[in-house]
Amino acid sequence: MQIEDNMPVLVAASQVVDRLGPQNRRLGPVALAAEAVKEALSSLGVPDVEQHVDQVMVMRTFVDSVPDRIKPLLAPFGFSDQFARSVANKANLEHVHARYATAGGQSPQQYTAKACSTIARGDAQMVVLCGAEAIGTMRAHQRSGETLDWSASPVGESSDDGMGLEDQFVPALAAHKVIAPIDIYPLIEHRKRHSRGLARADYRSYLGQVLAPLAEVARVNPFAMFERVPLASEIGVLSDRNRAVGDPHLKSMVAKDGVNQSAALVVMSYALAVELGVQESAVFLRGFAEATERALLEREDLSTSPALRWSYAKALERAGLEAADIDAFDLYSCFPVAVIEAMEALDIDVDDHRPTSLTGGLPFFGGPGNNYSMHGIASAVTSVQSGRYSDVLVGALGGHLSKHAVGVYSRSPGAIDPLSHELGFKEGGNSIALASEFSGAAVIETFIIKSIPEGQWLAVLAINSAGQRVIAGSLIEQGDLADLFIEGEPIGERVFIEPSGENTHHVVGIA
Repeated sequence: MQIEDNMPVLVAASQVVDRLGPQNRRLGPVALAAEAVKEALSSLGVPDVEQHVDQVMVMRTFVDSVPDRIKPLLAPFGFSDQFARSVANKANLEHVHARYATAGGQSPQQYTAKACSTIARGDAQMVVLCGAEAIGTMRAHQRSGETLDWSASPVGESSDDGMGLEDQFVPALAAHKVIAPIDIYPLIEHRKRHSRGLARADYRSYLGQVLAPLAEVARVNPFAMFERVPLASEIGVLSDRNRAVGDPHLKSMVAKDGVNQSAALVVMSYALAVELGVQESAVFLRGFAEATERALLEREDLSTSPALRWSYAKALERAGLEAADIDAFDLYSCFPVAVIEAMEALDIDVDDHRPTSLTGGLPFFGGPGNNYSMHGIASAVTSVQSGRYSDVLVGALGGHLSKHAVGVYSRSPGAIDPLSHELGFKEGGNSIALASEFSGAAVIETFIIKSIPEGQWLAVLAINSAGQRVIAGSLIEQGDLADLFIEGEPIGERVFIEPSGENTHHVVGIA
């Protein structure tokens, strides 16, 4: 088929890891990101290729994804006050417009599509994308007492798309001590378990089966952060090395953010690729879709994400392909339920022979903040370029199964515009109202148990007789509540809930 001059193509990708230990180079996030950019550009083998770059899109660092008052705690060695500009300057792209992305795990896929759209419109001929984290080195030096200096005030300007994390903090949950993703995802995970009809022990074993293929990929990936990857038989088994971090999750099942990793992509117009003689390296974003789920506590069914399922289906439709045509996947894996929900959307399970990750996933390869899926896309590009796979699907998400972006990468373009947005996602179902003050019996919808200094904390979501969602929390003491929530199956059971303060409730006992 005839390829238009302004057709965007991905022509290069790179990944960098700076593992801890004697070989650690103490690189900060700016240096790591810049190194990935230089490697990607250098791999093209084109003299002075930097002069063709029009824009660099930089993924937001973890430290720039939190309120200013918290930054000094997360960045004890300082940070750049214009991260995107610092990266561009260090990568010898001082003349290039630097754009700082919004936060969220969906951002690398989202901004890859933005770069392709920019090129397709004729607003640029060449765009570089990159991102990095150096949290592993930062934490290691905090422990050792050594100091580093990663502060920077670069010359030049950049644009900033903002944090975009308005939905990340859920005040009603936070009032009941459910604050971080590691607190919130178990609510979704237990609901998914219940929807599959699995007992708690059986579900934990299933999570081990879901994640075992990812661990095997990470074990042989030279860009993986961690040298020790658990065996398949260890992932779903509680042990001293694999402690519980929140029911039902064990340590080996969740994203590890203590990494030093970076990745970069080079996107250009097909006409420029021909001019530079790199058209044989062209990989096409053949299908793309993105969607946002309704707010967490408004969702009718916490076990599933209609926005995720729509995004996967629409990306495949725009690619002119079906799930059966895809050779390999890189499914977002911050928590197991994210992988399971994507597998359900694709109608695949643990017996499918195709890879569900090209990197090894966030628990085993590493979870470099907002930038993980840049590694997934980079792996997709290089695997298509090498001829290992023809069609690869990358699924990215942010928030609490909230923001979704899915791309299909192929050796050939499809017949449909992959960036078309004429059919947007429309929310279905009913929104659930949240009860601000409730007293009485309600049916347990889902729950979380977490350790706090005072003991074991229980937080539940329940549905009252009016169909409203109620949040309640209590310390678990010996008795019926402990028997039900620690050893039993609470979902579907009735409990008594009473107000315990302004817009807060506690669980009194079993109804």
